[in-house]
Amino acid sequence: MKVSNRFLYYQLVKDLNQNTERLFRLSNQISSGRRISTPSDDPIGLSSVLIYRTELNAFGQYKKAVQYATGWLNRMDSVLQDTDDLLARASELAVQASSSTSTAATRSGAAEEIEQIRTMVLANANAKYGNKYLFSGTMTQTQPFIWVDAENLLDDVETMADAAPASPAEGDRYINAADGHIYQYGSGVWQDLGAPVEGQAAMVADRGMIYVYTGGTWKSMYQGNDSTFSMTIGKDNTAQINIPGSSIFLNSSGNVLVSLLMLERALRNNDVEGIRNQLDTVEDASKVLSDNLAFVGAVANKLEHTGTVLERSSVDTQAMVSNIEDLDYAQAITDLQNQQTIYEAALKSASMITSLSLVDFI
Repeated sequence: MKVSNRFLYYQLVKDLNQNTERLFRLSNQISSGRRISTPSDDPIGLSSVLIYRTELNAFGQYKKAVQYATGWLNRMDSVLQDTDDLLARASELAVQASSSTSTAATRSGAAEEIEQIRTMVLANANAKYGNKYLFSGTMTQTQPFIWVDAENLLDDVETMADAAPASPAEGDRYINAADGHIYQYGSGVWQDLGAPVEGQAAMVADRGMIYVYTGGTWKSMYQGNDSTFSMTIGKDNTAQINIPGSSIFLNSSGNVLVSLLMLERALRNNDVEGIRNQLDTVEDASKVLSDNLAFVGAVANKLEHTGTVLERSSVDTQAMVSNIEDLDYAQAITDLQNQQTIYEAALKSASMITSLSLVDFI
């Protein structure tokens, strides 16, 4: 093979460039601590690392969801526990007020305390986590409950409609949705009882809800909805974290807010029989709270378990990334020393060859 001087110098430069590139790559790996810096370093390994990193990002998002959901449920748990304690005090007052030794004055005093209890229960029912209401269903920016004054609670009405109901019975009442007036049926005709005043309230029987007249219109005591929402805490794994306020505080199996409202009214009216009737309803309301607390506890346990699994999976996946990507420093330093020796030898060889001249042999 005929080798020209031009080809010789070209090959020398090429070899030196390759040696320099190897030295640079090894030096870069040692400084970064990573074996793979570019796809060409290990295409298959890099592909696996990208897949694992995608999983790690997902684990990170799931862990954030678990953390948020846990905080939401802890807040709910505190609110419901406090409400249950308030109901226990209300039941204690009702028992005392229903006894024969209680007087109108003591019952009036108990009514004042029940009103304060209702205020605290309403604050719990309107509690927030961050900037979101806990018990508005999916309407988390809407305050769920409106205050009802026991002294402004009117007699029950049968319905709220745009027109008078057909086939009414004597004494039936309804709210006309168009003008807001309350009408009562008597002597064969509907009699207009006039416009309500601000703050008046009435139980609408066919809707099972108390309505309050405020701002010139009748508004439901509950302003939220009955929808629930869940958070994604893993692949194909979700957790319902909210309970609509209507299921907790206005549950037909134990109505917290209405029971306390009726108890206060009975106490103010010195109605012993009415007070005794509310003892069972307050107890039923406490059972509803207990059932919902059990649900909160079950979901909290699920979140705790899921969080533990996510943390373990995250550690395992990170270990797999490290096995592929991290540098073996001992091996890398040995390789660097070897490459340095090769580079120095190549320089020496190039120096010896390039210093030769035909003149030296003439």
